[in-house]
Amino acid sequence: MERDKNYRILAVDDVKGTLMLLEFDLVEEGYEVIMAESGEQALSLLETEAIDLILLDMFMPGISGFDVLKKLKSQPEYKHIPVIMLSASDDEDQVVSALELGADDYVTKPYIAKVLLARMKTSLRLLEKSLQLERLAKTDYLTKLNNKGGFEESALKAISKANREQHSVNMAMLDIDLFKDTNDNYGHEAGDIVLTEFARRMTQCFRNYDIIGRVGGEEFAICMPEISSINAYNACERFRNLLEKEPIVIVQANGEPFSLFITVSIGLVEGNSGNIEFEQLLKQADINLYAAKNSGRNLVKQTHFDQSPVIDNPVCEQEDDQKDEAMNEAINEDMDTQVQAPFPGLDLEVGVGNVLGDETLFKDILLMFYEDHSNDGDKIKQAIKDADQKACKHLVHTLKGVSCSVGAMSLFESVKALDIAINELRVDDYPALFIPVEEHFKIVMNGIEKELADKI
Repeated sequence: MERDKNYRILAVDDVKGTLMLLEFDLVEEGYEVIMAESGEQALSLLETEAIDLILLDMFMPGISGFDVLKKLKSQPEYKHIPVIMLSASDDEDQVVSALELGADDYVTKPYIAKVLLARMKTSLRLLEKSLQLERLAKTDYLTKLNNKGGFEESALKAISKANREQHSVNMAMLDIDLFKDTNDNYGHEAGDIVLTEFARRMTQCFRNYDIIGRVGGEEFAICMPEISSINAYNACERFRNLLEKEPIVIVQANGEPFSLFITVSIGLVEGNSGNIEFEQLLKQADINLYAAKNSGRNLVKQTHFDQSPVIDNPVCEQEDDQKDEAMNEAINEDMDTQVQAPFPGLDLEVGVGNVLGDETLFKDILLMFYEDHSNDGDKIKQAIKDADQKACKHLVHTLKGVSCSVGAMSLFESVKALDIAINELRVDDYPALFIPVEEHFKIVMNGIEKELADKI
């Protein structure tokens, strides 16, 4: 297996001779090895060391390998780490018990080095694919920023840390001004270039540890931890000025380049109460964004969390309604042609492009997508029927992210519309918005069933 990193292996065994032998074999193969002579030491090391795979002796004094495995698989921060059990016993019941507890594989001692190394490579390869799928599910396919789900997950972690440490958090919502005109006047390819360049400039302008995400068509969000309100404002102003003064160069169909100037409106809010909530902070930033747009666009509107101006925004609401109507028309126009394509409902250029052209990996990801989400349609329908807002939000957020990652773009757009309604608590709209979600979902899943029937 080719590797672009030195995997760190935690070898856990109460017999020093076994540990020395493991270290010799694994270091020779290019792994970095960390050794623990007990279950207690292994659990302690995991608190400070980044580990990629664990070789775990089943029977040890004190905390046994079984007990260590139970602890690992019960804790979110460790449960993804592959674990290969080692034991001198080949009792089938013990093997089954270990696998049922979450072990990835089982090797008897004395081990055969080639066999152990091969099984380690398999476990690490599966880990990489799983992590890649997780990254794809949280990444916007066009800009490579966090998508809405990825942004929310990272921002929640930052806000939780800020609350514990009594630090402030600044949240910004950004919207490219009159972006619809760009698409209408220059085409969607030019619009994509604008979005990509906008995202690139954001990553250059803000700090490396600021959390940036694309949360809508031309809407972006930034979560800025451990920064004062004045510095957050200055950062947003710096970006606004940069965007206003430096044009985006777009090459036309005839090969001639032209310069396009765009501006951005930004809503910014600071939370510093020690009891900051993500949803409230994002909502206030959104209110401030609408205030910026109503005040003439191309400016930053800032408040602290305890300031909540009421904004009457008919112009922006009209723009959003037009976007929703255009999106629904596009979905209906594309429906028939997508049904006829291989992997119906999928944009293969987007899906395969998300995995850098690796068609084999793409099919593996599709299979994982099917296995993990084939019942999501029924679950969402039931959650809507039961008025289970929490379940609706979780299911729809997740489906939106993964559908985008596999190139199910029409499904993504219809789920996105439902996701917006859920965020705005427009409960009466859920059933109607779910209809196109269900239609696209069935097309995608039926297509995967047909094309990958031999693997399902």
